[in-house]
Amino acid sequence: MKIKELEPLLQEKKSLYITLILSIIYVIPLIIADYDYLDDYGRNLYGYGWQHDGRFVATLLGKMWSLNSANFSIFPFSTILSAVTLGFTGYLLTCFFNLDQNKLVKWSSLLIVTMPTFLGNLVFKFDCLPMSLSLLVIVLPYVFYNSWIKFFIASVIGIFLSLGLYQSGATCYFIVGSLFLIKTLINNDWKLFFNRLCTYIASFIISFLGYLSIINVAKLPVSNRTETILGKDHFFDLLAANNEIFMQRLDLLLYSGNYHYIVFFFIAVSLMGIVFYMYQNVKSIYKIVVLIPILFVLTVNLWLISSVNIILKETYWDLRTFCGLGFFLILIAFFQSYLKGKIVYLSRFATFLVVAFSFMLMAQFGRILTNQNQFQQAVVNDLTYHLKNETIQKVGFIGTLPIAPRNEFVYYKFPLFTNLLGSPIGQFSAWTKDALNINGMLTNVEVFSTDDFVCKGELIETTRYYHVRKIDKETLVIDFNKNACN
Repeated sequence: MKIKELEPLLQEKKSLYITLILSIIYVIPLIIADYDYLDDYGRNLYGYGWQHDGRFVATLLGKMWSLNSANFSIFPFSTILSAVTLGFTGYLLTCFFNLDQNKLVKWSSLLIVTMPTFLGNLVFKFDCLPMSLSLLVIVLPYVFYNSWIKFFIASVIGIFLSLGLYQSGATCYFIVGSLFLIKTLINNDWKLFFNRLCTYIASFIISFLGYLSIINVAKLPVSNRTETILGKDHFFDLLAANNEIFMQRLDLLLYSGNYHYIVFFFIAVSLMGIVFYMYQNVKSIYKIVVLIPILFVLTVNLWLISSVNIILKETYWDLRTFCGLGFFLILIAFFQSYLKGKIVYLSRFATFLVVAFSFMLMAQFGRILTNQNQFQQAVVNDLTYHLKNETIQKVGFIGTLPIAPRNEFVYYKFPLFTNLLGSPIGQFSAWTKDALNINGMLTNVEVFSTDDFVCKGELIETTRYYHVRKIDKETLVIDFNKNACN
């Protein structure tokens, strides 16, 4: 079935194929690393879905690709399909806003798949595809933007699916929509502006209410991290505190390698388009004044990079929830369309640098995943000597297994990896048992986290990375803190 609204967007077939091929090349380091990331441990063992996080659409999708009542990994195909999905999403956005017109390689189309914050999403063998689809389904409605009825219906469906796939992706709908609103402001089409703004809000409310209805009817458990600061006492203090954390996360990202220089250069060159815009419209007061609400929209979208974290009372602030980064970069790139002369080539170079940095970052990420995997396997093999004893019924953990020694320099140069990859083995990890239970020896063993057994029991082994203490004939404690005891 052909969608007539989509056909004009896909006329440059060679450019589309290049975008998709480069997107697949981008994820090759993840495929080579073959790293089980966080929940991948549990899903590999037990095949559970995401309905406990309110992501019931992701669970349904997982069962469909597994052709089973349980979820199974289709890695590496899930990673490849995710790359294609994100590449296609970026390509659509590039076509929507006439970026890189008549260029064989559209670098701006890669800003979605290569956004550094999405590394923590793509590395999931199970989650990556639902997370990627959550971004595509909020972009597809804009294919029907010029038809109010189709756009409204597609928006309701798209936002609903996005919420059920990965909630953090749903707010990107507003970043994309804001760019369409900016175009209506520039064109002085206030009727269309308010029409579409109301459509955005109505679509989101209807979708969200429908999503909550499914959650309540099916009695699905939802994370307690959904409480907002809206209406709370000291609201502005809480908002300021959240904003400070948000800025800390941005610093973590921007000051990884030379990313801050590259991004600032990209933003500076792109926003020079505003200068060209003002010069072209210097005689139009409206065209100049309209820049004020446009700058306000840019500021709001900066906060939307982190989804709704800015208004949540409690959240992990993981960089993988910062799904809006690539969309924000596309928003900035939009102003390149007003550039003239040789600055156009400079803007393409700036966009290329942003994409090139992400490819380099992915190469480092793949390497640290491989190093961490090898390090963890070595530690697990060493611990197996103690854990294989069938009399052991309880294993306690103090502290956390450190990062692989080979990764220390990379972590130092690229501190965002501290937010993306930590050890899954230790006192504060929910995946310790799954990560250690490679050969099933811990299936019937209770794994617990505690500080109650510090320096207790007999010290039976000391290594560079941990101490092993035997509390009694049934209980072992692994102390990664290597507490000094008298």
